[in-house]
Amino acid sequence: MANLKEIRTRIASVASTRKITSAMKMVSAAKFKKAQNNILRFRPFNEQINNILNHLNGYIDSVKTNYTSERKEIKHITLLVITSNNSMCGAFNSNIIKYAFEKYNEIKRNYPSARISILALGKKGEEAFLRKGLEVFPLNHKILDKPSIKHTKEFFNQILSNYLQNKTDKIYLAYNRFRSAASQDQVFEQYLPININNSDDKISLNKPIIEPNPTQLLEKILPYFLLNKLHSTILESIAAEHGARMTAMHQATENANTLHQQLVIEYNKARQASITNEILEIVSGANALSQE
Repeated sequence: MANLKEIRTRIASVASTRKITSAMKMVSAAKFKKAQNNILRFRPFNEQINNILNHLNGYIDSVKTNYTSERKEIKHITLLVITSNNSMCGAFNSNIIKYAFEKYNEIKRNYPSARISILALGKKGEEAFLRKGLEVFPLNHKILDKPSIKHTKEFFNQILSNYLQNKTDKIYLAYNRFRSAASQDQVFEQYLPININNSDDKISLNKPIIEPNPTQLLEKILPYFLLNKLHSTILESIAAEHGARMTAMHQATENANTLHQQLVIEYNKARQASITNEILEIVSGANALSQE
């Protein structure tokens, strides 16, 4: 059994750790609430853009745009992976990195002659893919610290410019979709060219009357759709990150409480044993003196 000094040191260490994890839990809870509010405020506008696009679905097959047309030859594919800048959020980063790497290999099998590069939004993802020796382009990770449509638009313009200039032929997204504070879904989907027919929303069966023509409207609405989709994806990932960190810190605090209680019991047992030994030594000494 460890001596009393060692147990006291461990108790103090666990108590200090418990304070840290408890504080981090409260901070993450506040950030999680803010991230949830961001999603709720952005969702109505995003849904309206999606509804407009779904009503135009009947024109997609007849109207070809730069955003919807599949290219005949796929030379370069970009995979955008969204992780976090910080750790201590459970399996949030490891799950999406592992999932994205699996999808990377799947893309490689489907397009063996294409060059595949990774846009890693989040320091943890960038570090992980660089360790694997993959081609990773540097990004401004501060977008995740204070998300705003302005910062997303700057990032979006860079991606869209590369696509329209034929620097990349396909763009895929891999990210954590927020479900609840305790769970996230890993999502992989094609970003460009847009595949409207994969939408889960109800599609209007009647073609609306569009003036001057559907092509001009689609050319105007599709960039908004892509921008909103990217911003929504970033908000989803941020909310999932803070939820995962809050859950992880809650579990860490509970584990610290359990360990603290066990150490206190162990300390009391060791102290009781020490006191018992001292009493036995005193009694044995007194008995020895009385027999002389």
